[in-house]
Amino acid sequence: MRNLISEHDKLIKKFNIDYYFSRKNYQMASAIKALSVTNDIQEAYYKKEDYLDNKDLVLRLYALLQALFVSIDSLYALSNVIAGGKSIINLNNNQVLRNLKYIRNEVVGHPSSKLFGYSKPAYCILDTDSVTKESFKYGVYTYENEKIKEINIDELLSAYYHEANNLLAELYQVSIKHNEQSLLKEYIKKVLDDYYRSGHYLKSMDRFIDKYKEMYPSSKREQHRIIWRYELILKIIAIDNDNKDMQELIFYCIGLELNKIYKLIYGCDYNHKADFELPQTVISLYRFLNRNPEYVPYVECLKDSEHPLYYESLKFIYEGASLKKMEKARDYLGFLLALYKGGENDLLYALGLPIAEYRKK
Repeated sequence: MRNLISEHDKLIKKFNIDYYFSRKNYQMASAIKALSVTNDIQEAYYKKEDYLDNKDLVLRLYALLQALFVSIDSLYALSNVIAGGKSIINLNNNQVLRNLKYIRNEVVGHPSSKLFGYSKPAYCILDTDSVTKESFKYGVYTYENEKIKEINIDELLSAYYHEANNLLAELYQVSIKHNEQSLLKEYIKKVLDDYYRSGHYLKSMDRFIDKYKEMYPSSKREQHRIIWRYELILKIIAIDNDNKDMQELIFYCIGLELNKIYKLIYGCDYNHKADFELPQTVISLYRFLNRNPEYVPYVECLKDSEHPLYYESLKFIYEGASLKKMEKARDYLGFLLALYKGGENDLLYALGLPIAEYRKK
C-alpha cells in the first residue's frame, strides 16, 4: 500500500500546481490540491501510533471515506479540464469504487435520513466497536429487513490507488501531447449522421474507433469511457432477437450509446437526438408510468443495476405493467429481468438507458 501511495504522490507532483494557480486555472489547482490532501490523509491513516482508542479510529474512518469521495470528484475535474470531458475516465467500471459512493453516503453522508430513491426510508448504523484500521461493519435498516455490510479498507484503498494512478499517468500524457480533438469531432459526427440518416453507421464507427485508438494507443475500457461504450455497442449488436419490437429497441439503444460518445467529445447532445423516434416498447413504458405515478419513484433505483433495490424495483414495475396489460412495456421489462438473472450487467445498463431518460409528466 505504501508503494501505491508513494507512486500517487509522485504522479500528483508532475502536475505543477503553482503553474496552474499563477494562470488562474483554479479548477486544475483545486483538483490537484484535493488529491494531495487525500494522499496526506491516507498516509496519516496508516501511520503507526500507540494508544489509539475506538473514537480515534472512527474519526480516521470518517476522514478517510470523505477524502476518497472528494478525490474521485477531483479526478473527474482533472479529466474535464485536460481531456475536455469524461472520455478517458471510467471509475464506475471498478466494482469496488462504484460501491464507494454508497458506502460513503450510508456511513458519513446521510446515515439518519437516507432514501433509496423512493418512499421507503432506510437508515445506516455504524458498528463503532467493529472499526479497526483494516475493516469496519455497518447495518442498513428498513422497516422490512436489515443488511449488515463488512468493508475491507485495504481493498477499498488499493482499488482507488490502482485506478487513480493509472488515470493520472494517462492524463499527464494527454496534457503534454498535441490535442487532436477537432479530428475526433469530425469522425464521430459522421457516425451519428450515418446512423440518423440511413442506419448504416458501422463503417464510419470503425473509422472513428481506429482514429481514437491511434490517438490513445494504450486505451482500455477500464479507463476510457469511449472504448467502454464502443464495446457496449458491439454487445448490443450481437443480441439475437426475432421480436420486431425488441429489434427496434436494440437499434434505438445503439443510438443512445453513440450519442453518449458524441457528448463525451462535443460536450453536448447530437443535434438531431430529439428527433430519434421512440420504440414502441419505450412508449408503452412511459405511458404506463404517466398513468400510474405511484410507480415513478421506483425508476430512480433502475439507473444503476448495482443499486441495492434494483431487482425489487424492476420486478415491481414489471408486475404493475403486467397487471395493467401494457404488453410492450411488460416485454421490455421482462427482457431486462432476464438480463439481470443472467448477470449481463453491461447489456442491462445499455438497454436500460431509456428508463433512465424517463421524465415524469
